[in-house]
Amino acid sequence: MYRKILVPLSNAAFGMAAALDAAIHVGRIFGSEVEVLYARPAPEALILVLGKGFAGTMLESALREVQAKIGKDCEAAHERMQRICGQAGSSADDDAVSRPCPQVVWREVEGPADRMTGIAARFADLIMFAKPETGDVTDSVWRSMFDAALFASARPVILMPSLPVPLSASRIMIAWNGTPQATRAVAAALPLLRRAQSVFIGTAGLDEDLQRDAEGLKEYLLVHEVDAQVEHLPKSLRETGSVLLGMASQFEADLLVIGGHGRNRLREWTLGSTTSHVVELATIPVFLVH
Repeated sequence: MYRKILVPLSNAAFGMAAALDAAIHVGRIFGSEVEVLYARPAPEALILVLGKGFAGTMLESALREVQAKIGKDCEAAHERMQRICGQAGSSADDDAVSRPCPQVVWREVEGPADRMTGIAARFADLIMFAKPETGDVTDSVWRSMFDAALFASARPVILMPSLPVPLSASRIMIAWNGTPQATRAVAAALPLLRRAQSVFIGTAGLDEDLQRDAEGLKEYLLVHEVDAQVEHLPKSLRETGSVLLGMASQFEADLLVIGGHGRNRLREWTLGSTTSHVVELATIPVFLVH
């Protein structure tokens, strides 16, 4: 069960509408509390940057302007959140619409957005993210927050497309490769899998061990009252992420469950190539766990 859903935001409020709309939808289904976490940059952290070229009263004036801008951005994001909550109500799931809207809590913290996100995400059952409204998943602030939520919390993350789409999760595809990350993703997604009308286990590659493993997953899901079908695709010259997205499209999936693979490069988490490809190009919600 997802009792607490976290929607992390930065001063730029990336993808708020898509993430919050999806969080409210899931919150209705599971009776969750939705916490919107807004990370305000600390003005003091800008002193070193602003200090170059400024002195004395000029620096003080510049800092006051920065503080005022931060305050205005925060107030604008809060007002936008309230508008989104007021408009919440449309959903592809009639059962969800009939349930009361979840409590939405606004919480402001001061500090680096990625660090604040990683800390808060540890104490949530589900983290709801959306791609930037510009669609640019390479934006450094957004990417640092997303990576912190995925790699620093051990909690599941649902990544929504930049434009709000219904998170019906009625046709779910599991991208299965037998790794611990994929196993954790399936376990974390069980509440949604149980509610789905159709569940599809997709594997890329005709390795016999992987095929047996997928059949084992099917049996495991049956124990949890989830009836899934299995499809094995042969290896392709295309990027594995493209194969998985193509398979999801063929299945008409409205949610893709995948392990969030990563590697540590220069002490910074970076997504593996397959996961990066899915994160960048997916047009449906993606459920990830590292």
